[in-house]
Amino acid sequence: MSGALACFPRPEFSDALVSYDMITPIAALGLIERIHWKPAIRWRIRAIHLLAPVRAVDLVGPRGVMRALEAPRWALDFGFDLTLRAGPRDSIDAHESMFLRKARRLDPESGYLGLLELPATLKLASVDTSLDSAFDGPAQLDLGWLPFERVPKDPRRFRYFRARAVDGVVTLPQEGEGVFS
Repeated sequence: MSGALACFPRPEFSDALVSYDMITPIAALGLIERIHWKPAIRWRIRAIHLLAPVRAVDLVGPRGVMRALEAPRWALDFGFDLTLRAGPRDSIDAHESMFLRKARRLDPESGYLGLLELPATLKLASVDTSLDSAFDGPAQLDLGWLPFERVPKDPRRFRYFRARAVDGVVTLPQEGEGVFS
């Protein structure tokens, strides 16, 4: 996914829109669920690949001052599990086929990167696509604390994790590992 600009607003800045340094796992999950969501499955993002260096730019617009990300590009490594709500007709293969069918028909500019006025260009990559040499940036990059998921019983609160990119790849924590409320 890519775009001209992205802004994933940090809640601690009340007077200005200041973006996290990369797409949040919650926003990435929203883009995937927009393509295919059913109560029988739960999407999981395993890793986010940075395909372009993090570049912030300060802008003044209709919403006031905004610190956005300029020309961001990411690739997602994701999958899903069946939930307890899966029925006899639900299977991994069936949902995978539905997702791929919908993703191939998707208008490439049907999502957005944090704010409605910042369109995303979405492209389905092959499983065989190599992303190893796609990042031209530092070997290690600390991206700070990012919201990982909503707290289930209080959706206004988030659980956070420390995002570190190694060779352009941010590996997300597994269930309950390195995540703080």
